[in-house]
Amino acid sequence: MSNTAVRYLTMLRMVPRFPKAITTSELAERLDDHGFRVTMRSIQRDLEKLSLDFPLIVDEESRPYRWSFDRNATMDIIPALDLPAALTFELARAYLSPMLPPRALSHLKPHFDEAHRTLLREKNPLGQWPNRVRVINRGLGGERPAIDADVLETVTEALLREYKCKLTYQARKWAEPEEIVVHPFGLIFRDPNVYLIGTIEGREGTRQLVLHRATTGELVEEPSDRPEDFDLDLYIRSGAMGILKSDEPVYLKLRCDKPALNHLIESPLGFDQITNEIDDSTFEIAVTVGDTQDLRWWLTAQAIHCDILEPEWLKLDIENTLSRGLNRVRGGNNS
Repeated sequence: MSNTAVRYLTMLRMVPRFPKAITTSELAERLDDHGFRVTMRSIQRDLEKLSLDFPLIVDEESRPYRWSFDRNATMDIIPALDLPAALTFELARAYLSPMLPPRALSHLKPHFDEAHRTLLREKNPLGQWPNRVRVINRGLGGERPAIDADVLETVTEALLREYKCKLTYQARKWAEPEEIVVHPFGLIFRDPNVYLIGTIEGREGTRQLVLHRATTGELVEEPSDRPEDFDLDLYIRSGAMGILKSDEPVYLKLRCDKPALNHLIESPLGFDQITNEIDDSTFEIAVTVGDTQDLRWWLTAQAIHCDILEPEWLKLDIENTLSRGLNRVRGGNNS
């Protein structure tokens, strides 16, 4: 390959996608770092020539000129996507889109489009993979509530830049929407909702703000007050996302039926779970879990498959719930 061709390819790789841009003087400096001594006039001529075959755009109102790739340009520059890479992009588009900031998605769209085209035109079994794989969640699930794109963009930018953000938010128990300033700590995706974890300025306690209840968002370019020792994983492990009934952890001991609850052997309820095989039809587990509403829902649903050995107060709580439920099913008083 000629030296000129290598320079062309190197230069094309340096041009960002719109709205970002690079000037001819910046290109000259970067090319010099790669061993290419070229004048700005030559670079300008090269770019004009390349723009005949590649989707380059130029802002001629600035001096020196600023060059970009078209925002919606396909990724036809070598190297082309191979099938495994195309498959990865296609699956990422399908399953990661709800978790990615809108700005990141807009930058990835050309890659997603090229991946989709690659899978369609290549006669290879991998091309059928997206049609043969699905991810589903346990339980009834539900459709994801729509989140305002500007709100999600504001929140993600605030998190990345460690700034505050201002939201118009309607909590369930609030009579009307309120404008609040949030110090964001992190995002938690728990189907079907997205939760912003943080504090509200002027109020106490760490909050879980459901993002689809926010209607407007604005970045506040002031540092957020995020505790240095805050750990998102520890926060989740504490049971906070399960609607805490108390701050005290629960030492839970269950006798479980096989094979109905065998998944508890493969997927423990907690990192300290101890499992003891009793016989061919039962096993026992002992584990520390958060005292949450989710725990009670799960124990109620699994009542025909497990006995609560400890703690006694939790066993009585579940018995009372089941008794009230049975009474209601039979048409009795639910009080």
